[in-house]
Amino acid sequence: MWTTPSNGDSFVNMDCSKNVVTIMPSVEMLVSFSHDTMRAKKPCLLYAERMDFKEMMQLRLAEKADQRRMYITTVDCTSFHELKQDQCLNVTFAGFMDNVVRMLRDCQSGKLELHLAAREPNGTDYQLQFVEIRSFKNLIHLCLPCRSAPLNTVLYYINLMLDASHKKCFLLEESIQQVQLELSSQRAHMDRLGAENSKLREALAENTQRLEEQHSAELQQMQEQLSKVNEQRSSELERNRRSISSIQTQLEKANADKCDTKIALEQAEQRTQALSDELASCKSRMCSLKEQNDKLHSDKVNAKKHERKLEYKIEDLKQHTAELQEHIQRGNKEKANVAAELEAEKKILHTKRQALEMASEEIAKANQIILKQNQEILGHRKTIGWRTEVALQQEKAIQEKEKLLSLRENELREARITIKELREEIPHQLLSMRQFANTLEKKYSSQILTLKERLSGTCTGKENRR
Repeated sequence: MWTTPSNGDSFVNMDCSKNVVTIMPSVEMLVSFSHDTMRAKKPCLLYAERMDFKEMMQLRLAEKADQRRMYITTVDCTSFHELKQDQCLNVTFAGFMDNVVRMLRDCQSGKLELHLAAREPNGTDYQLQFVEIRSFKNLIHLCLPCRSAPLNTVLYYINLMLDASHKKCFLLEESIQQVQLELSSQRAHMDRLGAENSKLREALAENTQRLEEQHSAELQQMQEQLSKVNEQRSSELERNRRSISSIQTQLEKANADKCDTKIALEQAEQRTQALSDELASCKSRMCSLKEQNDKLHSDKVNAKKHERKLEYKIEDLKQHTAELQEHIQRGNKEKANVAAELEAEKKILHTKRQALEMASEEIAKANQIILKQNQEILGHRKTIGWRTEVALQQEKAIQEKEKLLSLRENELREARITIKELREEIPHQLLSMRQFANTLEKKYSSQILTLKERLSGTCTGKENRR
C-alpha cells in the first residue's frame, strides 16, 4: 500500500510561498466522515494547491465549524509512482492533477462524493476516497492517503487566513473612509443644491408676480384702447350710414331729373319731326327762300358742331361714370373687409349699384343736367375716398394692436410653461438625490455591519485560542 510521504507539511516548512499555485479555487462541499461505526456528513472547505517548478500537489480539508480540524493529502513524484502501481493509474503526474480537479468538480456538482475514512480507531491516518454512489455497489474511483494536520500547520494556515482578513479589513476601512468623505461631499453638495433651489424658487415667485402685474396692467390698457377703438368704429359706421342715406336721396332726385329730361327730349324729337315735315313742304319754296335756306344751313352746321361737342362730352361723362362705379365697388369691398357687421347692407349696396348702372345708361342720354351733377359726384367721390382712407388706417391700427395682444399672450403662455416645468423638475431632482443618498447609506451601512461582525468573530476566535 502507498503511504504518506515524510515531507507531508513541506508546503509549510519550505520558504517557497511564492511558488504555491492554486489549481482550483477554494470550495465548500459536504464530506462524509466514517470513524468506527459512526458516519456523518460535515461541510468542509477544500483547498487544492501545487508547487510550481516541482511535481507536488496538496489537498487540504478543513471543517467549516472548527477549522482546527484540518486534513492534508500531499502527493509528490515518489508517492505518485507508488500510487500508480497500487491503483493501476495510466496517466502522468500532470494528467493525474487534471483528473483530480475534474473529480473534485464532480463532487461539487453531486456526481461523486468525498469520503474520509479512518484507518485506525484512534489514529491520525485517513483515506480520502472519490466515491460514485450506485444502486448495487458504490464505486471508488481514487483513494488518496490523508492525515490530520499537526498544530503548527494548522496555525500556519490560520495565520495566513488572518493576514488575508486583516488586509481585507484594512482595504475595507480605507474604502469606508473614502465613502464617508464622498457622503460628506455629497451632503454638502445637496445642501448647496437645496439653497440654490430655494433661491430659484424665490426668484421664480418674484418673476411670476412681476410678470402677472405687468401683464394685468398691459391687458387693462389694451382693453381700454379696444373699447375706444370700438366706440370710434361705431361712430364712423353711423356716419357712413348717414352719408349713404344722403347719397341715396340724391340719386332719387337725379332719377327724377332724368325722367324730366327724357320727356323734354321726346318733345324735342317731335318738334324735329314736325320741322322735317315743314322742310319737305317748303322745298318748293327753295328758290324763293335761298337766303333763308343759307341761314338755316349755317344754323344746321352750327347745330351739328354743337351736337358733336355734346357727344364728346357725353363720352367723357360715360368714362367718368365708369370710373366712379369702379371706385364705388372698391369702397364697398374695403367696407366689407373693415366691418363684418355690414354684411346685411351688401344687398342694399348691390341694389344701389344696379340703380347707378341704370342711372349711368340714362345719364348718357342726359346732356346738360349731368354736367351740373358731375361736380356734385366729384365732391362725393372725394368724401368717400377720404372716409375709406380713414377706415383703412383704423383697420391697420386694429390689426397691429391684435398682433401685440397675440404676442403678449404667447409670452404669457411660454412663461407659464417654463414655470410649470421648473416646478415639476425640481421635486424630481430632489427625490432622485434623496434616493441616491439612501441607497449609498444602505449599501455602506450593510458593508460596515458585515465588517464589524467579521472583526468581532476574528477577535472572539483569537481570545478562544489564547
